[in-house]
Parts: sequence; structure tokens; C-alpha cells
Amino acid sequence: MSAKVTIRELEEGEKYQLVKRLSYDEIPDFVIEHLFHRNGVMTFYWLSVVLSLLLLVRPTVDFFGSSPGFLRTAGYALLGLVIFPLLLAPLHEGIHAVVLLLAGVRSLRAGIDLRHSFIYITAHRQPVTRRPFQATALAPFLVLNAALLAAAWLIPGRLSWSLYLTLFVHTTMCAGDFALLSFYASLGPGEVITYDDVDEQTSYFFVEKD
Repeated sequence: MSAKVTIRELEEGEKYQLVKRLSYDEIPDFVIEHLFHRNGVMTFYWLSVVLSLLLLVRPTVDFFGSSPGFLRTAGYALLGLVIFPLLLAPLHEGIHAVVLLLAGVRSLRAGIDLRHSFIYITAHRQPVTRRPFQATALAPFLVLNAALLAAAWLIPGRLSWSLYLTLFVHTTMCAGDFALLSFYASLGPGEVITYDDVDEQTSYFFVEKD
């Protein structure tokens, strides 16, 4: 749920300790750093990436076995690698928003960082505890990948190949979410509280003191 603790209580430092101040400009480096940590979160993520590639093998063989020609190949590839992922991006962020709303967060902000090529939904100056934050990070991966897998399996013909391509692309699109989950794993099992100040373009992470 949304944390009952206030930002002032977090910053006073009596019960909570600031462990990370993350500028939005630092997010690409942060993602790369935590994607390669050795923990259960990243093992699951990289196995998911490999699985999404393996799932592409049979549809790819079937697609090219149908002799689609250059133009059809380019068209279906464009659908799977570009158009469908772009259409999924707002759905991905929308799922983040729904989970935050269900957790009691009301101060939502959305934005896009063109310089670093990412979009975001976040709780502006409203602290969020560990469990809802982790659920928010994981939900789009679970919901959209399950939907894509079902659609790719049920829809016959060449379009199935495009959907399997999109499944792979969306899995890679979840890298930032899993980097945050990896960061949380590195902090141990204790309570973690976070909030964003969108005006400052900064995320703050606090852990509860022993």
C-alpha cells in the first residue's frame, strides 16, 4: 500500500535511512548496472529473454517456409519489432498506473524522456512501500507477456510470427522494471520506501533502520 510515513519523516532520518538518490539522467546507467547482478530476479529475467528467443524458432521456420518474399517479410517484421511494441508502451505504463492506484497512490505523474528513450508512470511525492512497488514493476511483464503468448499461439498464419517477435521485444522493454527489482533484492528483505519528485527528476529510496 501507499506508505503512511510522510516525506518529512523519511528525511528526518530517525527511522529511515536514504540509500539511493537516483536522478532520471542516471537511469540508463542504473539499469545496465543492476541487470547484471547475480540474484534470483535477474536469473528469472534472463531466462525469460532466452525463452522468448527460443519460442521464436518454430514460428520463424514456419514463416520463412511459407516463402513470404522480401516485402511481406519486412512488413511483418516491422509490425513485430516496431509497431506493436509502440502500441504496447502506453498499455505497459497503464498497467503500472492501475497497480499504483489499487495500492492507494493518487499522486500519479506520467512523462517521457526523449533523450534517454523511456517513458514513466510514478508516484509524485507520495511514499510507496516495498510490496506494492515490486508488484507495480512486475505487473506489465506478467500481464502483457501472457496476453502476447496467448495471442501468438491462437492466431494462425504469418501474423503469429509478428506476435512472437513482439513478445521478445516486450521482454527486453521490461529491463528497467527488472533492474529496479534487482536493486530491491540487493537491499535485503527489510522494508524499502520510495518516492519520486518529478519536478526534481529524482527518485529517492529509503530503508528502515534496524
